[in-house]
Amino acid sequence: KVALDPANSVGVIPAVELLKDLGCKVVLVNGEVDGRFPGRHPEPKPENLKALSHLTRSSGADLGVAYDGDADRSIFVDELGRVHWGDKSFAVVARWFLARWPGETIVTPVSSSSLVKEVVEGCGGKLVWTKVGSVVVSHKMMEIGSKLGGEENGGIFFGPHQPVRDGPMSTALMLQVMVEEQRPLSALMDELPRYYLLKASVRCPHELKPIVLEKLREHFEHMNPLTIDGVRIWYEDGSSILMRPSGTEPIFRLYAEAKSEGRVEELLGEHMKLVEGLVGEAERGARRP
Repeated sequence: KVALDPANSVGVIPAVELLKDLGCKVVLVNGEVDGRFPGRHPEPKPENLKALSHLTRSSGADLGVAYDGDADRSIFVDELGRVHWGDKSFAVVARWFLARWPGETIVTPVSSSSLVKEVVEGCGGKLVWTKVGSVVVSHKMMEIGSKLGGEENGGIFFGPHQPVRDGPMSTALMLQVMVEEQRPLSALMDELPRYYLLKASVRCPHELKPIVLEKLREHFEHMNPLTIDGVRIWYEDGSSILMRPSGTEPIFRLYAEAKSEGRVEELLGEHMKLVEGLVGEAERGARRP
């Protein structure tokens, strides 16, 4: 049984047909098609999925799934009603995928969790990073012949079907994983490596972003940083941080990850101070005659 929240989008039509063809019983919330999205905000964030979480538990569903407004991204809810962000569901699919296509290359944007890196490399796969953006992931998959891509926001690209995000296809993949593994989604999620994530931002005028970004690259050059979109570095304990200028706002975004709460707080604090210092330095330089 699948509990489905399509956010009143047209995605309900193919999703319900597909699930019924797969032999699933379907229970719906926000299932009436209405482009005004009256049931909930179309972004499938955990805070918007309380109704789906309750429906999944109360109906005895094996799986809950929520789509965004155009149904190309899927956020999954386990049978206990817990909402899982896209990095975790992608890691579950990636592990299943690599057991069937050993050594394959998987594509993901630089904003994805280190969880994906640990799972893919631990299963003998290769990981290719891209700039943030679903179109970039799709193009890279086609360029290198990759069969699987994924994003932290719930986008999964399954090449044998089509190398673009597809919510109903992602749902079918997750069901396939659960059937073959003969385990509930909660168990599949709980056995994944655990990471703690913190996000923050630092004010930075648009015109100073290139200067600060170059200073960050120079500062971390000895650590072989990933610089395809911002600057991302990994430490020996597995923790990592991404420092990336926003494309729309006058800020630098920071995404810190670690395997303990204390470490992730320490990591974020250290690098916020670094970025703030570089912004201040750039501002002073800009004021000099």
